[in-house]
Amino acid sequence: MNKESILAFNKRLFKAFQIRGIKIGAIPDMEQRLISDHLIEQGLAEAAQVNSVLEEITGIQALDPTYVSFDPAFVEHITFLLPAVVAREETVFPIKHENEYIHVVMAMPQDVQCLHRMEAVTGSRIKPYCCNSSAILQAIEKYYAGRDGICEPMSENIDTLAENALKSLNKLKTNRAETLAMVNDAHLIRLLQFAMNHLVQSGASDLHMEPRENNFIIRYRKDGVMQTAWTWPSVFKEAIIPRLKMIARMDLDELMLPQDGSISFGLIKNRAVDIRVSSLPALYGEKIVMRILERDKKQLTLNNLGIEPKDAKRLEDIIHNPTGLIMVTGPTGSGKSSTLYAILNELNSNDVNIITAEDPVEYKLDGLTQVSCTAETGLTFNAALRSFLRQDPDIIMVGEIRDSETADISLKAAMTGHLVLSTLHTNDAAGAINRLVNMGIPPYLVASAQITVIAQRLMRRLCETCKTEYEPEMEIMKVLDISPGTMKIYKAVGCPECTGTGYNGRMGIYELLQVNDRIIELILDSQPAKVLKNTAVEDGMTTLRMAALQKLAAGTTTVEEVLRVTMDS
Repeated sequence: MNKESILAFNKRLFKAFQIRGIKIGAIPDMEQRLISDHLIEQGLAEAAQVNSVLEEITGIQALDPTYVSFDPAFVEHITFLLPAVVAREETVFPIKHENEYIHVVMAMPQDVQCLHRMEAVTGSRIKPYCCNSSAILQAIEKYYAGRDGICEPMSENIDTLAENALKSLNKLKTNRAETLAMVNDAHLIRLLQFAMNHLVQSGASDLHMEPRENNFIIRYRKDGVMQTAWTWPSVFKEAIIPRLKMIARMDLDELMLPQDGSISFGLIKNRAVDIRVSSLPALYGEKIVMRILERDKKQLTLNNLGIEPKDAKRLEDIIHNPTGLIMVTGPTGSGKSSTLYAILNELNSNDVNIITAEDPVEYKLDGLTQVSCTAETGLTFNAALRSFLRQDPDIIMVGEIRDSETADISLKAAMTGHLVLSTLHTNDAAGAINRLVNMGIPPYLVASAQITVIAQRLMRRLCETCKTEYEPEMEIMKVLDISPGTMKIYKAVGCPECTGTGYNGRMGIYELLQVNDRIIELILDSQPAKVLKNTAVEDGMTTLRMAALQKLAAGTTTVEEVLRVTMDS
């Protein structure tokens, strides 16, 4: 329990006890102990009376663990899952484990930090009860006796955790235990917590749990590249997959159809994240993929997107036009959503009405009306857009232009006094114009809208600790049209700082195409994307390849990255 939480809770307790006419007197350490504990120690209030007050001010049921008898096997299980170090420091005591829930008696049941810590340690949702500290500490002393050596999962060694979990699961399987017994096994949960926390803390954006024919593999995506973390025996798939489905609130009995779920409690230590979960039936069992969404991630702005100054100034002017269509293009995982959110952050103010249609809503922004267009809601982008136009919007953001109807509504909205933002899957900026025409939108309509296209990619950033200067082969230099000696070029080496990859983080490269009179003529003349692109370059557009070479010249990326992310542009 931290001082701020104790002090805030004491203020509520002080008022509650004053109303009851209980004299509290002077408490010199109100930031370190609860008033309720002081009253019990001084004989000014009974424990039952204190629990009644706690129940009233929190609205949470009171439960005294000293009046409950616990089975020894359960005590061994629960004190392993919620270690003594956490119970003592937070003044909490676990009383029940029910699938994804741990029922816990707490001195301050509304202490969010405490709840998040317990969620991260136990890998479970917490069902809180309230009770005075004295009773909780008595229960801790009685049932945690001799269990102080157990530490939090993240303080242990992954190999030890995996070995213990394997022994436990094999024993349960030999005894033909039910699936839920394996899913709720404390050793398995501790291992899973270590794995997920370790990977997310190391910068993973996606976690892959993959059953194979003879083993179970955990892979992850970091800086856009897949890597293998661990390979474990097949028995782990029988517990880890249903465990993840359970805490994501998916149907455990559905094994033949894909499912989507989410995990929104404090599963990751010291990180506020939401986890989007997807299951897919495959040959050797269901595969689980989890997308990590930072709940309190610092919102991007146009200034820190990494757009070259010339294009950043153009984009700043474009987004403050009252009308027009701005499309961000690129493959999945290229940062399109981040760019849209950066633009929305820039435009967000009390002077405008901004409405978004997203599938799903990844980050919550104050001041916007955000609408979720998912299979669960049954709301499509088309239906949402039609409704938006009756909501007096100034700015509309639609997650993706997927079909001709969405494209048609978006273009017409852009031509009738609205600024519309969206995404499209094309290789480059010029390709977006042709994609609209290929969707069946008349060229004159495409040409009539004030269209700006931002094509983008994410490149891995070189690790500054281990990058090494070298001279690439002449064939590669010719492919990139680089003259020898014109720039210093570095290669990725690998060191502990970058976990041996040679890279640390990612950065964006951008291609900004603004439809002008020359481009309009080409659109009306049904010219191909290549002609549009060449014309835009003549007018000063920086292509993705040019932007990537600028990063190479700055010594922040490698030749391999330039080729990898711009080969199709």
